[in-house]
Amino acid sequence: MKCLLKIIAIVPLLWILLSCDGNNKVQRELIMPSFPYQAYLDSMGGDQWAPNIGDDGEGFEAISHNIRYPEMPDTLTLSHFADSLLQCYNIALAFNTMAYDVSTAERYMSEPNFGLAQADALDSINVSGIGEREIREALLAASKTAAACIRKGVKPNSKGNPAVDKFYEAYNKYSTTFIENHISDEEFKPETILEEYSEIHAKALADTASFRQELLRMTLEEPDFSKQCVLAREFAYCNYRHPQRSDKEMVAVIDKLLRENKYSPLLGELWRMWRVALQINILGSRSNDGAMYNLFYNDMRNRVALVYIAHLKTHPYDKIAFKEFLRLAQAYNITRNSPCLFGNNANLEDMELFYSVYNDDSADESNS
Repeated sequence: MKCLLKIIAIVPLLWILLSCDGNNKVQRELIMPSFPYQAYLDSMGGDQWAPNIGDDGEGFEAISHNIRYPEMPDTLTLSHFADSLLQCYNIALAFNTMAYDVSTAERYMSEPNFGLAQADALDSINVSGIGEREIREALLAASKTAAACIRKGVKPNSKGNPAVDKFYEAYNKYSTTFIENHISDEEFKPETILEEYSEIHAKALADTASFRQELLRMTLEEPDFSKQCVLAREFAYCNYRHPQRSDKEMVAVIDKLLRENKYSPLLGELWRMWRVALQINILGSRSNDGAMYNLFYNDMRNRVALVYIAHLKTHPYDKIAFKEFLRLAQAYNITRNSPCLFGNNANLEDMELFYSVYNDDSADESNS
């Protein structure tokens, strides 16, 4: 009888222990964020080469008239510094969007009536986000001059455009002193955030086959946002040359971070990684004749820009943040007829963000 009672007592204890072990296993399971843009791909018809995304359409629409500027939240209003940052950002956004429409029109200049939509968009370019009158008027003049050239069958970049020169003159006059007062040669050092960075970085580049899953787990389970961003960049490096590379998985990881509305110096670089993966391997392609979704990409850029501006409002002497904000603002849209020998300029960005890291003998130094 006593033996039976002991067995009865042991059984619940074993059940509790097994249950605890099971719970621990559940907790250790990696919960991956899902790829957030699958619906765009699933909605494609059998005759579609690329998805239809908002005002970008199937990636060939003229967009200058549909530029969407960041909306300054109430917490950032009444700040001259924040407003100046936003103006610098908006000016670059407008100019780069104009350049995209010009590149598309020039690419297909020989096709009957193709550039008319771009000319119309350039004539109606949205400059509502630009408060500096001289810059706004110069940009409008440059855009209208480009539209007139397109209608005549002349490539705008094949001849001088005094309005563009005037735009640069006005922009430099507005921004040079402002930028010089807040920028330095200092670069972000990830080891100041993540003590074991050098070891992780070396392993991410050298051990892509076996380290990827571990690095993914580290990234997703890291509670500190700044460290998580550093790890996410390393995960992107590791994914780049993995035998089962998954850019959808990489985008899912980075997308979640970009939507957190939290600050990290790496937000701009992570956005560029996010964009280049979507452009080259998921939504668009490497080709000059591939779909390009700059309004869609820039919606996320706008979100990130506001995070930088909010940080800089309370940390106006953070020169690294200022430099990274400028890099984000001045990053070109994806364009056709880029300086790249083959394909659009996403190829150049891919080389800068990933390929160069693997092929630079000083990679450990330049990324630390």
